[in-house]
Amino acid sequence: MTIEELHQFQNLVITQPNCPYCVRAKAILDDRGTDYTTLVLGQNLEKTEMIAFIEQVANTTVRTVPQIILDGKYIGGHDDLVAFLERQVEADALGDFEL
Repeated sequence: MTIEELHQFQNLVITQPNCPYCVRAKAILDDRGTDYTTLVLGQNLEKTEMIAFIEQVANTTVRTVPQIILDGKYIGGHDDLVAFLERQVEADALGDFEL
């Protein structure tokens, strides 16, 4: 798969078989009703392709999964997803509050 093809996915989870953090991340997205595409390393995507893609979109080198893209923006791994969603909830709780 080319980097150009990977850029077409707005919501993407890159996983590998037997990865507990991948399962957890996908369960979080499923619980929220988020539609996403799953690409499995070694089946749909090679690890070198994942590394090159994430380096291009996030300017960082990663070697672990899951790697998550939401709304076309790089989120990171499982822990990054949890932190991202917590920040969203906190921002929503403040509503229109301004200092």
